[in-house]
Formats: sequence, structure tokens, C-alpha cells
Amino acid sequence: MALKIKQINAFNLVVLRIAGFVEYVEQVDKLFKEFRDTGGNGQSPLPAKAEVSYTAFAQAVSLLEDAFKIGRTSDYTRQISNEDSRRDNLFNKLKSQVKMYQKFDFDEETMSAAETIWNVIKKYQVDVKINYSEESTQLQQMIEELETDSQTKAALDKLGMTDQLQQLKTANEAVRTMMAQRNDERTAHGKAALATARKETNAAYHDLVAMLNAFALTDDDPHRFDELISQVNELIKYYRLHVVPKAGKKDEEGEENGSESGSGSDDTDQ
Repeated sequence: MALKIKQINAFNLVVLRIAGFVEYVEQVDKLFKEFRDTGGNGQSPLPAKAEVSYTAFAQAVSLLEDAFKIGRTSDYTRQISNEDSRRDNLFNKLKSQVKMYQKFDFDEETMSAAETIWNVIKKYQVDVKINYSEESTQLQQMIEELETDSQTKAALDKLGMTDQLQQLKTANEAVRTMMAQRNDERTAHGKAALATARKETNAAYHDLVAMLNAFALTDDDPHRFDELISQVNELIKYYRLHVVPKAGKKDEEGEENGSESGSGSDDTDQ
């Protein structure tokens, strides 16, 4: 009976969104590093040509990680976070003051004004814990109604809260502006670099897989790479089942929608 040699299964990485792609190649890199560490005395158990392929892959992963981080961080991120905290405090202060006018025994006109403003606040159900964009939209709509409706404008004047609302509006507009600027920066500077890094990492990955599969077929010990190959195949199985997006969903970065050739065989143990 012919000996069945383990091979790393084919896996079309194009189907992964960018975050999943980065995570996957990082995990493969980790598995290969751990395998190399089993050599002892600083000697890699990988054949020389496979070692060259792994080194190129590891370098590509490192560059990909850098491009991925740059695409998601900028000077605007800290500023947005600070301004978001400021607008959250302003909104919570505005709510607390309106509730205070409702709760305690003020004159009828004051309590009526508080009720008018509170009805608008309650209508938009602003949640300061949701993402920046959704909160910005909720606040913008709420502020517009409070500013443009004659009844709510009179109520704000009655309670002396017009300036507070203006401060909240300014903080909300600052968050919206900085988010737009950050998105423009990412589009201009990050997307092309990330797409290039992904393409190069993808090619390095398939070269490494093809190289290891070839050595698995020709090595004197037919089981030398079994554990590493099994670990990579388990990783592929997991990503196919749990990470690959459903058919028809576009990659969040809008990149790589074509096909790519896989390396290795598709065993039935996936």
C-alpha cells in the first residue's frame, strides 16, 4: 500500500477580508517559527530552500502588519477620542440639567420647558457608547430639532441652556470633521500600500506552501513535517468554517476580487 504523504491543503486567501487575512498569515508565521525552534542549537529543521521561502514570508508578514496598522491609526484617532469624550460629557450634563428641572419643584413654566426639551432628547435616544459615526448622526438630528423648532428654542432660552447646546454642537461637528479627515488620509495614504503588502504576502505564502509540500514528498523522513502540516491544515479548516465571509460579501477594503491559484492538495480531512 502506497504511503500517503501529508500536504498543506489549498486555501484561496482572496476570500478573506483584510483583517482575517492578516490574522491568518500571522498564525501561519507563528506555526513555522515554533517548528523552527524545535531544531535546537539554532539550527532550523527546514531545508535550506524552504528556509529561504520562510524568511521571505516572515518579512512580508511584518511589512503587511505595518501597513495594516498605518491604515488604522493616525494623529486624528487620539483627537477624535478626546473630542468624543468632551461631547459625551456635554451631552450627559445637558441631560442631567434637564432632569433636574423636571425632578425638583420649580415654577410651572420652567418645568414645562424642561419637559419640552426632554421629549426631544428621549425621541433620539442618543447612546454615547455606540460607534462615533452613529452617535454623531443621532446628536446632529437631535440638535437640529432643538435649534429649529420654535417651541424648543424658547424652552432652551427659558432654562438658559442655549450656550450648552451650542457647545455640544461644536464638539459634535469637530468629531464629524476629524473623522472625515481621517478617512481621507487613510484612503490617500494607506489603501494602496496595504493592497501591495497583501499581494506580496499572498505570493510569499503560496511559495512557502509549495516549497514545504515539495520537500514533504522528497524528504528521507516522510513524517518530518507531519505535525507542522497538520497544524496549518487545522488552521485552514477553522478559517474556512468560521472566518471566510459569506458568498457575495465584498471585502471591506474593496480589494482583490479575482481568483488565485492554491498550493497543495485538498485532502478530505478538512
